[in-house]
Amino acid sequence: MEYLTLSELAYLVKSAIQSTLSDDYWVIAEIAQVNYHYNSGHCYLDLVEKKDDLIMAKMRATIWARNFSRISPNFKALTGQALQPGMKILMLAQVTYHEVHGLALNIREVDPRYTLGEMMLKRREIIERLTKEGIIARNKLLELSPVLQRIAVISSEAAAGYGDFVNRLDNNPFGYTFHHRLFQASMQGERAEPSILDAMESCIKLRERFDAVVIIRGGGSVVDLHCFDSYPLAKAIALSPLPVFTGIGHERDETAADHVASRRLITPTAVAEFLIARSREFEDSIHELEHRLIRRTKEFIESEKHSLRTSVDSFLTSARDYLKTAKVDLREDIRELQTRAFTALKTPSVRIRECEGKLRNSTEGLIRNNLQKMKDFRKVLRVYPAHMLSMQTQKLENCEAKISLLDPQNVLDRGYSITCLNGQVLKDAGIVRKDDIINTRLSSGSLTSVVENIEGDKRND
Repeated sequence: MEYLTLSELAYLVKSAIQSTLSDDYWVIAEIAQVNYHYNSGHCYLDLVEKKDDLIMAKMRATIWARNFSRISPNFKALTGQALQPGMKILMLAQVTYHEVHGLALNIREVDPRYTLGEMMLKRREIIERLTKEGIIARNKLLELSPVLQRIAVISSEAAAGYGDFVNRLDNNPFGYTFHHRLFQASMQGERAEPSILDAMESCIKLRERFDAVVIIRGGGSVVDLHCFDSYPLAKAIALSPLPVFTGIGHERDETAADHVASRRLITPTAVAEFLIARSREFEDSIHELEHRLIRRTKEFIESEKHSLRTSVDSFLTSARDYLKTAKVDLREDIRELQTRAFTALKTPSVRIRECEGKLRNSTEGLIRNNLQKMKDFRKVLRVYPAHMLSMQTQKLENCEAKISLLDPQNVLDRGYSITCLNGQVLKDAGIVRKDDIINTRLSSGSLTSVVENIEGDKRND
């Protein structure tokens, strides 16, 4: 029986491969693992091909030091990142076989442009999938609170962008108070996607304590953003019950996470500026309401003053008209008396004397009565306008007092306060839950409290 030793068989395999696969081939594969040997300068990789997360093929590969010293800096210069697990690469490779180490690929070139294009294709596929599922714009449609003060921040504490965000928010020129809490996550590398997803899940569990979620990082390369082109992460952002703002520090490339977020604001500082500007807009709206209240109050007072002046002028006109009419009536009475007197003179002397007496009495009485009426009317003219003016002034002062009592600032100055939950005025303790965060506005300043104990209204017991 003829037989071969293992080394002889290995030599036959090597010869067959070298004779039939002697050319170099452009091959597409995903990097599963990378090992750098710093002493020798060689790079060893495990390459795989996947379909629906199933490994269809797997092979070892080597980039010898003489090639790696050229390939590595060129790849990093164009993509901004070194070769790492999870990347898809297009490589020029030769099939080799070693009697001890087995089958492998000898990589001679790596085309970084393919890696960048693969990332863009992946991003487009994610966006199309979310669009088909009908959730691509869900987070954008969430209504934003007028003031966004309670912020959940997903970032790395060591990231420069996080420091810029906190510094800008805490030292804003308007003195606004923002409450921010960091949910630590890796913002690049293999751990980035799962750590950001874990942080998102924690934020959603505590959603009652926050107004929005902010995902920020410092600047970096295009490839550094590949963790944000993740379907699970993009879907988590789209379905988040809290609005999500992104500031991942790259102006030209919009990742899938940026596309589904409520707001894409490029840099961490831009996110902080957006939050500050929104608070400023709310404050301006409050000032506008205050100015409108003051303006309408002044308009009301001026209207009442005008109405009072009109009433006084009308009364004075009526009084003058009455005096004129009374004088005319008096003259008519006098003329009538004179006419009757002349008529009476034509009668016998007895009747003349009687008439003279009656006429004298009637005339004196009429004159006295009319003089008394005129005196009384003059008294009324002197007193009534002042009385009317006093009554209208008192009514105006009462209106001013009521308006002043309704001024929210005066209510606060008397020791009262306004407590809000989630931006709404709190009127019933029954809707508050333990650990809720409530805001209390005082005459000067405001307080933010965490509810520890709730007691009902004893008057209702």
